[in-house]
Amino acid sequence: MDIRKIKPYLEKKIIKGNTYYQLVRKTRIDGKVKRVWSKYLGTPETIEKVYDGYEEQTSLQLTSFEYGRTAALIKISDELGFTDIVNKHTTKKDVEGLTVGEYLLLIILGRASGPISKSKTAEWFQDSFLDIIWSFPHKLNTNNFTNHMDYITDDVMRKIEDDIGKKLVELGIKPSTLFFDTTNFFTYIEHGDDLPKKGKSKEKRYDKNLVGLGLAVSDTSVPFFHETYSGNIQDSKSFAMIFDKIVERLDSINVPHEDIVLVIDKGCNSKINIGKVISKMHIVGSVKKNQAEELYDVSLDEFDLLYETKKKHKVLGYRIKKEVFGTEFTLVVRYHPGSYKKQKQTYEKKKVEILEKLHKIKHSVERVGKGKKKSITNALLDASKVIPDDYKKVFPFEGFEEENVFTFSFDEEAEKKLELTFGKTILFTDIHDWDTEKIVKTYNQKDFVEKDFMWMKGLMIISMKPFFLRKDKRIKVHSFLCVMGLVFYRLLLWKLKKQEEMLSETRVIEELEKIRVVLVKRGDEEPQFMFETMGLDQMRLFTALGLQTVLKET
Repeated sequence: MDIRKIKPYLEKKIIKGNTYYQLVRKTRIDGKVKRVWSKYLGTPETIEKVYDGYEEQTSLQLTSFEYGRTAALIKISDELGFTDIVNKHTTKKDVEGLTVGEYLLLIILGRASGPISKSKTAEWFQDSFLDIIWSFPHKLNTNNFTNHMDYITDDVMRKIEDDIGKKLVELGIKPSTLFFDTTNFFTYIEHGDDLPKKGKSKEKRYDKNLVGLGLAVSDTSVPFFHETYSGNIQDSKSFAMIFDKIVERLDSINVPHEDIVLVIDKGCNSKINIGKVISKMHIVGSVKKNQAEELYDVSLDEFDLLYETKKKHKVLGYRIKKEVFGTEFTLVVRYHPGSYKKQKQTYEKKKVEILEKLHKIKHSVERVGKGKKKSITNALLDASKVIPDDYKKVFPFEGFEEENVFTFSFDEEAEKKLELTFGKTILFTDIHDWDTEKIVKTYNQKDFVEKDFMWMKGLMIISMKPFFLRKDKRIKVHSFLCVMGLVFYRLLLWKLKKQEEMLSETRVIEELEKIRVVLVKRGDEEPQFMFETMGLDQMRLFTALGLQTVLKET
């Protein structure tokens, strides 16, 4: 029997003067009415309490927002005085609404949440807890953001970064070493101004216009200087344009440039560039392979053990004084067995690919029968693209237009010489009294700036891509704001490190993103913010960064 199909009814009982209610189902069985199911409901007072509780629960409204990352960046912005600094250097009519500094801060916060456009920043704001606690008389839109970006000229940008640099020094981040490197970002800008240009893409996107970025970061990974430039400018030329500006930045933040050690990549090398650097500060860099080829022939038996890595690799070094770039420097050949193994494996894999592709090119040029043959010009171009610069001597090739013949070969001696370079980097410095291990470890730290570039090309931290702007002026401001966002993150991580936080950098960001705030509204009561239950790591970050104060202060 399916008793659920039997209609229930309410039954009232009075026992010792007290009234009780229950739901009952009865049916006729063998000619008699029998109870087949009952549910005790209680006294009228009990039923009223249950009903009131139901009304209270169904009238409860909850809205959840991401809180941790946004609140942490707001705290850092306040500590740096970012909005006040921006407002100090920009002129805007005294009108109701957000200031220029607040608009720029919103762009940074929005971009930190993902690679969103200015119009999407408005949508992000409306979906954030800031929309509830920031009150102003107008709605945000794309024009609001781009118009306020136009307040930031090159001169204003420099003044803002000078003041931010001074504040970083005040907070205890005074650079003794600067790591400088350049990169470029591919764009989807087809018809821009002077910045987006075709060039040598570091992301192998040779079909796209590029925008270049030079970055100088301290030994705490915090950026102290940036420059945006045309994507077709080579590294050495961009460094020549930028170096004097780095010196000016150091002078403006009262850091003596004479005490600075500048670490640069070999792409910045030239006799003029190196001369400019050592006339102002110290240098640690690396030379190109053809600038000290004889050092690759030195037997590893003559190398000294410098240190052992966490992966138990024994890093070796060979030290000598030698003239390069017209000056005598201390040179160190660093040998890393882990790098040797990786480079050897990469070469062996590429060797197979190169020979296969060269055979195909040769076949395409000299093919017999129907079908269009590849021209010698195109064959030579294709072959040059197939072979990386470092491997070109191993795989020499030629094209003979009159005979329509393409030839290539494999040079075993050149391969042996190439293999001698695997795992080795030749470093140079003008600091002759440093020990070899310190020279090597200082150069290794250039990973700081490379990691910042990786963050700016990824999606998790503060991505430079994609560019939703075409005008040079706005591209520069976009780059400036992304770098400022990177400064915020790096300062945040530096503060946590001082408090001996053991979580990795990316894990910190992941855990901050999990900290959420809930807006709770019950019936006619005033809405209140409450924090979702946090894990141990999240609570530790919440406390260490003082995130509970952001709602109150805002």
